Amino acid sequence: MSGLGATMRRRVLLSVLPASLFSTRSQAQPKRLELASYFLGPTLAGNPMQPFADKVTEGSAGTLQVSLETVAPTMPFDMIGKASALAHYYATEFAHVEPVLGLSALPMLAATFEEAETLLRIARPFYNAALARHGQILLATEPWRPGALWSTFPIRSVADFKGIRFAHSAYVGQRAGWEKPFIRLGAREVTFLDAELMLSSGYFGNIRFAQEFSCFMEIFFAAQLNFLTANREVFDSLTEAQRQLLVATGRDTELALWDYNRRLVKRDQQALAARGVVVAEQPSADVLAALRKAAQPDVLSWAQTMGADGMAILSDYHRAIGRE
Repeated sequence: MSGLGATMRRRVLLSVLPASLFSTRSQAQPKRLELASYFLGPTLAGNPMQPFADKVTEGSAGTLQVSLETVAPTMPFDMIGKASALAHYYATEFAHVEPVLGLSALPMLAATFEEAETLLRIARPFYNAALARHGQILLATEPWRPGALWSTFPIRSVADFKGIRFAHSAYVGQRAGWEKPFIRLGAREVTFLDAELMLSSGYFGNIRFAQEFSCFMEIFFAAQLNFLTANREVFDSLTEAQRQLLVATGRDTELALWDYNRRLVKRDQQALAARGVVVAEQPSADVLAALRKAAQPDVLSWAQTMGADGMAILSDYHRAIGRE
């Protein structure tokens, strides 16, 4: 009887206590948001999403807690927006689902980070629309280090591409078809061990190639993008202050990542020169023009896949940078 009486007394006590006591306690518990980063192993700067996670957690006044989790990059695109509150992934990987996501991998479209940012500004509404179809909101973009050329001898003219043995440094270049412009200029595709000319794809450290190649040339072949996105349903469930925090922190993170990659290019060049590699910061005008012309079929093929939107993006971009 005494146990039953104690239970009754607790129930009575709970019924008369103000509800505010319990709501205060529940509000003190932060809402947990998982950030799934679909990359295995360290990137050039560690995981670049850790500062984002930390800043959101710290800036939320105890209402949000963002945990960063590395996940194998095998998630179907339709599931990324549902699998976690936040996601960080290689956007171009899903160009077969949403063709606009392949824009940043198009060869020789931008020549500088400034041009790449102009392209991003013009394409952003189209990115937003594509992501919205899959329950995602774009919070930030992260550029890869732009593709560059390694060679066993200095590339001084277009004639040097004729018959040269060409290879990619990694899977991403093969998937994007980056060999096509070089083949159009007369290069022959071979394995890495037989290559005289190699295109580095960005995420793989450049210094390790100094043992096989004596020359390095910046051509800004493509600055591919990673995306940081939020799950639409989760985002809408947050308070206005929390939503503003995510958007503002995403914007600051994007600016920091673009600035980091600008500095990375200069750091790479200095490190390579210190190792005795011949570094050309940009190709000659005729080489650059030839590469752009050779890349045009790939750019136009993408635009045709996109339809009117593709041509609108390219037209607005070329008008903005003053180069047709």
